Amino acid sequence: MISVQVAPLEALQEREVSAQLKGPGPAAERMMEESIYNLIPQPVPGAEKHAMYRSKHSGTCPPTYSTFGVTGTSKPNYVNLAGETKKRQEGHHEYKKDFATMGKDGNAIPPSSLLKKKTGIGGGVVVQSEKLAKSSTEPFKYKDTNKPKVPTKAECEETLPTLPPKEPKNFITTNAVENILAVPKRTPEAVDWLKKPHFGQVPPYLQKIKKEINDEYTYIRSMQQQQQDASVIPAGMRLLPDEERLKLIDELKAKWDSVNSTYQQSSVLSLASLDTIGKVKRKEMYEAQLAQIEKDIEKLSKKFVYVHDEE
Repeated sequence: MISVQVAPLEALQEREVSAQLKGPGPAAERMMEESIYNLIPQPVPGAEKHAMYRSKHSGTCPPTYSTFGVTGTSKPNYVNLAGETKKRQEGHHEYKKDFATMGKDGNAIPPSSLLKKKTGIGGGVVVQSEKLAKSSTEPFKYKDTNKPKVPTKAECEETLPTLPPKEPKNFITTNAVENILAVPKRTPEAVDWLKKPHFGQVPPYLQKIKKEINDEYTYIRSMQQQQQDASVIPAGMRLLPDEERLKLIDELKAKWDSVNSTYQQSSVLSLASLDTIGKVKRKEMYEAQLAQIEKDIEKLSKKFVYVHDEE
């Protein structure tokens, strides 16, 4: 009988480690490539937990140019304009809102006291006191808008003998009387379009358009007649030649430029400088001269200009 000795697991592991430490020999390479110990799961190292990060800045200090906490105070619209890292003690000007986060003390509702049907007073979930809960046990009802109750069968039987008797109606006789007294319907008469009031005549809207066209022609003829009459020189007047008229216009334009330049260079141009009566009158004088020169230029710009004949 052949006996087989099996080496313990720890001895095999030590032998494999020693072979790996000796160097990359042929046997060591085979053990590294293929080994039953590679099937053993190796322990996974846990993730290293770093220390909790804690900021060096205060958590109660507002950010720079913050708009929080300025309601109802004498502060401007922003706080912490200097970018301070610590909260400043501001005395009685500090804004603190009572019960802003967790509510007032003693306002917690036990989970067992749920709002039941027809026990609220409207407006959503309402926490009721014992006195209010006792007084609101009955559902809400309108008093003024309730309709009267429908009478019962017994009440109808009691009131039936007191009603007046119903008179019978003869529908045949009634219908015959209504038909005899009814007015017969008239059939609409056929319209004879040949008997219209303007049949065979020019429509009124065309006559109106023709009248407007004739009025325009009359106005144009009158304007032409006026131009023809303008060629007739009135007594004691003479027609201003074009050369003289254009020369006067150029002189007036030069005078307007001179007055306007003086007006622009004066100290009366701005309203803030009109601090004396003399400046106000001087400003009015310049404006009147400019307006008069513009009127004279407009008159001389016409085609026919008549002036008084001195001869």
